[in-house]
Amino acid sequence: MHANHKAITEARHKLGITLNWLLEPVCFLCEENGEWRHGLCKHCWQHLPHNLLCCRICAIPLAIEGLCGACQATAMAYDRIIAPTVYRHPIDQMLCSLKYAGRLQWARTAAGLVVDCVLQQDLELPHLLLPVPMTRKAIRQRGFNQSAYIARLVGRQLKIKVGFDVVHKTRETLRQSTLSRSQRQQNIVGAFALTRPVAGTRIAIVDDVVTSCSTVAELAGVLKAAQASEVNVWACARTPA
Repeated sequence: MHANHKAITEARHKLGITLNWLLEPVCFLCEENGEWRHGLCKHCWQHLPHNLLCCRICAIPLAIEGLCGACQATAMAYDRIIAPTVYRHPIDQMLCSLKYAGRLQWARTAAGLVVDCVLQQDLELPHLLLPVPMTRKAIRQRGFNQSAYIARLVGRQLKIKVGFDVVHKTRETLRQSTLSRSQRQQNIVGAFALTRPVAGTRIAIVDDVVTSCSTVAELAGVLKAAQASEVNVWACARTPA
């Protein structure tokens, strides 16, 4: 009887270890270590390309912190871009997997990066988060709007309202990643329209990655023209020059 009890106890112990191993969240990236923060293990998190030195306005990576040449020479429609990482490995693969392979778990990591970065800043939180909109056709083709997923998670953590229907995209545009800088600017002109008033509202535009700034600058211009009091941009990543 004693031997049977001991065997049962050992079996339960082994089963418990197995269940803990199966149920413990693992890192989205390496799929080996246990989760430490926002879906990643500590090792993978610490080795992300964090955007530590960047332009204080457009967040483009710089050798030293300050203002880039473009922001010194030209006033931007947005007030500031916050982007916690540089768009290179493995962030580029993570966001491409989110956008084109439907791996929605990466929205959680992207949102977590944004939230951590925002909370480290000495700034007044916005009244409204505004995901960069897509046309209905584009959403049907992709199945979702990745910016909306990220915005929803950021809004939930920071307790900020998300305006899913405040602005809409008026027409189809070519994929920005296939175009030159000047082509991107022309491609997006006049592509956004407001459906609700935003006068006096502090707004943060939410996107996955900022490249040439053409999209967020166009949208910010529409919001500022409608008397939004402040328009910042929150993105997971910023492409280097």
